[in-house]
Amino acid sequence: MNILIIEDEDSAASQLTTMAAAHFDKPHFVPVIDNIGEARDFLMAKPSIDLIFLDINLSDGLSFAIFKDLVIDIPIIFTTAYDQYAIQAFELNSIDYLLKPIRSEKLAQAITKFKRLDGRNRMIPDMLSIDNVRKLINAEAAYKRNFLVPFKDRLIPLHVSDIAWFELQHGLVRGMTHSKTTYIMEEKSLEELSETLNPWEFYRANRQYLVSRKAIKDVQHHFNGRLYVNISPAPQDKILISKARSGHFKTWMRSM
Repeated sequence: MNILIIEDEDSAASQLTTMAAAHFDKPHFVPVIDNIGEARDFLMAKPSIDLIFLDINLSDGLSFAIFKDLVIDIPIIFTTAYDQYAIQAFELNSIDYLLKPIRSEKLAQAITKFKRLDGRNRMIPDMLSIDNVRKLINAEAAYKRNFLVPFKDRLIPLHVSDIAWFELQHGLVRGMTHSKTTYIMEEKSLEELSETLNPWEFYRANRQYLVSRKAIKDVQHHFNGRLYVNISPAPQDKILISKARSGHFKTWMRSM
């Protein structure tokens, strides 16, 4: 069993090698390749490879470029750090994937599927599927990832993942970090802000709050069919989801 790992993070490649080795009898791992150019050159030579683990985002671009004008008839299991939008596309098109950080049970399922294949051709990447995932990832890249916020006499770079929630207070949009620091944002409204953020990561709870998925501790039933969202750090006011939006919010939560 000859296995190729195309991955630009040494620790991720090492972990995957160790985890995958436990599922095969005497597997042989060829040297890890960490970029598109070398991967194309290697695969153009038609090497004797039985399975490829392929990271989507490599140091020199998206790994889909490997398939340009190159037919690969080797089973591929993709690895990705992207969210459920890309994953849903994989599932719809029956392409195997592993979401980073890789979980042992997910790896086992993917390898089990690989072992059940009758032949290689059933795992040839579908170019339509690849194009769809590429579009989804490009759309994901368009969402805001960083802010530059004023703080005293300085401007501070702030990553989106640092924010627990945004609130509208006295006509100003404030962002509260997970470390309990408050910043005044440049955006003038939560509507303007929500349009720039990934809707999977942030939810517009009501007119006053926009909350991060990571900040939610639990959700409790409240009066009149409303939901109380318990987040950390806790804001001054309760964050309530109206009865009309409670179903939509629960669907959003289930996509975690």
